[in-house]
Amino acid sequence: MIIRRMVQIIPESVGKLWSEWNVRVMVVSSLCLQILLILVGNRRKYIAKPWIRIVTWTAYLSADWVATVALGMISSFQGENNDPESSTNSNSSQILMVLWVPFLLLHLGGPDTITAYSLEDNELWLRHLLGLLVQAVAALYIFLQSWTASQYQLPSLAIPIFVSGIIKYGERTWVLRSASSERFRELLLPPPNQSDYAEFATEVYSKEIRGEPAAFSMIPEAPFVPGVRPTIAEAKPIHEAYQLFRILKRLYADLILDHYDERWCHYMIGDHPFDYIFKLLEIELGFMYDVLYTKANVVYSLTGIIFRSISLVCCISTFFLFCLVIDKHRYSTIDVAITYLLSVGAIALELYAIAALVLTDWTQHWLSKYKHWLSQPKYWLIKRLHTLAPPMYRAISYFRLKLSYEKGCLEP
Repeated sequence: MIIRRMVQIIPESVGKLWSEWNVRVMVVSSLCLQILLILVGNRRKYIAKPWIRIVTWTAYLSADWVATVALGMISSFQGENNDPESSTNSNSSQILMVLWVPFLLLHLGGPDTITAYSLEDNELWLRHLLGLLVQAVAALYIFLQSWTASQYQLPSLAIPIFVSGIIKYGERTWVLRSASSERFRELLLPPPNQSDYAEFATEVYSKEIRGEPAAFSMIPEAPFVPGVRPTIAEAKPIHEAYQLFRILKRLYADLILDHYDERWCHYMIGDHPFDYIFKLLEIELGFMYDVLYTKANVVYSLTGIIFRSISLVCCISTFFLFCLVIDKHRYSTIDVAITYLLSVGAIALELYAIAALVLTDWTQHWLSKYKHWLSQPKYWLIKRLHTLAPPMYRAISYFRLKLSYEKGCLEP
């Protein structure tokens, strides 16, 4: 009754206007939310202000909802498209909307800069997996509804973007599972120690029962040998911070450090000045943040590079095919403009993600590990480009760490 009264309050002209433009508004809003997320998704790592958290939280929660609702609307309109009484202009617009479906699936995959707003979001990876299956089936259902003998070009054109959307959505689900507390701990647990301790203990106990002396010999501790050093001297802080990250991330999983790891941490920190130690902590916390809240587990790997290449090629191929193959005069001008906007937006987001990937500490660390004559020039170029960014975007928590230490919150 209440909902009916609220509907009656809305003028009929406004309701009719919304019914004509709701899908278009939702699709464009989904693209705008993706642009906002990729720009502010990881700003929490640099900016500790309430407004950035509010903007990120709102965009993060709204992005999935808007894309899912838009998919449902398009599916509903495709059902109306089968109605023989529907107009030809309406049918042509609904047919073009088929090409928007894989873009929405691409949006559901989310940007590389944020996959989880909080650690609890990582625990919901199974729900995202179910969502991937449901949305993929819904997209296939829309394709099959629109695939006829006279209309086959647009559904065929949507296949590359559909592949890119499945890749992006699958990446997000896999990253969420990897960052979940249980899986994160499993990945850090060492393999079982196949030692003969049980046999040794049984032998000692048998000797004690028989009254025979049990002889023990102390094995001298192996000398401590530092790990691999960077090939570029300037990359020493990043290299040591990454080693700290590989060791200390076990503490985030409620695991303990062995004696060798403790000695390695003391070796890296040593007698360095406080500014250098804060710099190491800054970079190490940045690595940890990326693993828990972004797609770092995927994008900074060979598999991630392959997926990025496939996704970019799919977006570019769809754009050029739409420009060259499809007869745009058969469709509404505004719908064609939205399709162009979605294509260009997808390409721009992929290029921005690749540029952001190159200008990270992960890439600088990777370049500093290998001995190659191009490693030094590449590292120098990326380092210089990285320094062109605003100072607040280059430091995660140096000033906050230093201020906390000066207030006595941290022990030296």
